[in-house]
Amino acid sequence: MVPEEASLWLGVLLDAAFDPTSAALDLARSAGVLNHTGPGSGWQACHGQAELLAIASDLIRYPDDYSSTRRTELLLAWAERWIQPDDWQRLQGQVRKRRQRAA
Repeated sequence: MVPEEASLWLGVLLDAAFDPTSAALDLARSAGVLNHTGPGSGWQACHGQAELLAIASDLIRYPDDYSSTRRTELLLAWAERWIQPDDWQRLQGQVRKRRQRAA
């Protein structure tokens, strides 16, 4: 993820996290991994969605407060917690498709 594409990634992540037909991201599986290996327990997919929405809200409501680099750092921190390697590959494919459409 490069800083110049933080907005593109945000859109892809939001689509994948909230579109019930999307097979690109399985937050329920990630919650299970967090419950097994992460800090604490009781993680659910809705926690991943809520965290992503909070990030998106801040980035949209206060765009001047976040540099491209900081936006990327926030999204990557979320991704490290909530995205499994095979999901990451699918999401990268979606970013490539959006990049091609924009070109």
